[in-house]
Amino acid sequence: MSPLVPPHDAAFAVATAVVSLGVASIYLYVADRIFGRTVSSPARLASIQLALFWGGLGATILLDALEMGLALANAFPLAAALTFTVVADVIAVVALWALVGFLTYVYTGRYHLPELGVIYAAFFVIAIYYTFAQAPIGVAFVDGSPAIQYSVAAIPWLSAVVIVLLVGPELVGALLYLSLVRRTRIAEQRGRIWLVGGAILLWMALDIFVPATSGPLLLVRTLLEVIPGLMILAAFYPPAWAQRRFGLPDEPIPAPESADRGVHP
Repeated sequence: MSPLVPPHDAAFAVATAVVSLGVASIYLYVADRIFGRTVSSPARLASIQLALFWGGLGATILLDALEMGLALANAFPLAAALTFTVVADVIAVVALWALVGFLTYVYTGRYHLPELGVIYAAFFVIAIYYTFAQAPIGVAFVDGSPAIQYSVAAIPWLSAVVIVLLVGPELVGALLYLSLVRRTRIAEQRGRIWLVGGAILLWMALDIFVPATSGPLLLVRTLLEVIPGLMILAAFYPPAWAQRRFGLPDEPIPAPESADRGVHP
């Protein structure tokens, strides 16, 4: 049986798997630090949601590293690939629900949990249907990573729905979050908004606009994913450069409440 990963791609595949483990560790560390902050009671859920988002990203990247490792070991059959896909969908839905919930609370002062829960539960069902409606038939190494192969073309309108739900709410929420800069003159609050909002938008930009059409490009994108994690960590546990550049205090920043209470995370 021929290897799943072609020999000429093996070096980049190994490097990407190793770098992915490092990036995942950073994101999971960020999530743990955010979860452990001192938090006022009304903002506790929002803080947990922000931690869930970064922890979810870390878990997703960890799954990518495990997939690459199994592919390198030539032990990544279709059943395993589909299992990983379903698990990744669960993690992604929880992470995106958490992110939009956090951004919604900060901007409006309300959580809107039932509405967001229904939206992302529907998104999960659509994502699972989207995968199986294309009739998976196998696994191949494509564009530098293992990928499921399908026998049926994706349904255009369903692809559009998945993309809109995957990108739309997060993009709108992040832009509205950044707009809060205009509502405060306090340097500390403005600095946090720039770092948190910038980290979210940079993560989205890397995922959407940086192509991963080969092993080298996938490795470069994975390396760049370190930056959003460091930005979000600097927002709440500012190093010296963040203190100077964004006017942040020389101490961990406790979690705030929400925009309508005059405080911005």
